[in-house]
Amino acid sequence: MRKFLPIFAAFLLLSASADAQTKPTAKPTAPPQAKPDPVIGSAKTPLPPREYDFIAIFQNSRHQYTAARSIDGRRNARMAMQSTLHNFMGLSHAADDWVGVFKDSKKNPLGSRSLEIEIAPGVTISTSDNPAADGTYFTMIKQNSAMGKTIDDLAIGDEVTFSAEVIGSVISSDDDMVLHPQLIAKFKKLEKIDTGPRPVH
Repeated sequence: MRKFLPIFAAFLLLSASADAQTKPTAKPTAPPQAKPDPVIGSAKTPLPPREYDFIAIFQNSRHQYTAARSIDGRRNARMAMQSTLHNFMGLSHAADDWVGVFKDSKKNPLGSRSLEIEIAPGVTISTSDNPAADGTYFTMIKQNSAMGKTIDDLAIGDEVTFSAEVIGSVISSDDDMVLHPQLIAKFKKLEKIDTGPRPVH
């Protein structure tokens, strides 16, 4: 059973060190700014602006995490990522008309099913994966619902557009939470994106 931390939970913030109180004798020359890496989504369909910025948080956090040279540094990068996500989501946790790639769905005997969508390499948004873990938010999808029937027609790798309420993220190791984050959401809409006929091999 996966445990997850609500996005709106309070996060620990890193204390900032005091700036040195020295007066510069000359105007410093700013070093050249490196161009940020392009934000990469899993779908070929263009990313909506809010989803683009959301994915960028994970991408930038990965750079900080992999550059850290200590366990404390990596933990601080993970905490900073959580704080940034909390501030970014604000009062609205809605993912409206985002795009991704269908990754997985499992049925269970109780008539519900899970759903997992990858929005960027290693970043997934999904329901809970079993009814016992879903007793609070009821994120799993009824098999005979319109969304359940949409899932039946999907193949792994199909591009989809969806709307969902992001609830939280799965609690795991620092490595997993930064490099392979799993977000839990309650889906409201799911549609396949028509990308044309698949190539015949």
